[in-house]
Amino acid sequence: MKLSPSIEALIEGLRHLPGVGPKSAQRMTLHLLERDREGAQEIRRSY
Repeated sequence: MKLSPSIEALIEGLRHLPGVGPKSAQRMTLHLLERDREGAQEIRRSY
């Protein structure tokens, strides 16, 4: 699946959390985008 650079950046940022692998980071990102877009943008900016 081809994702936008912003989404890829958010996934990469979440992967830095302890115990979060690539699939978990992708699932978390998609959840944030569906439920909390503002929170997702804040996480991406902090990375």
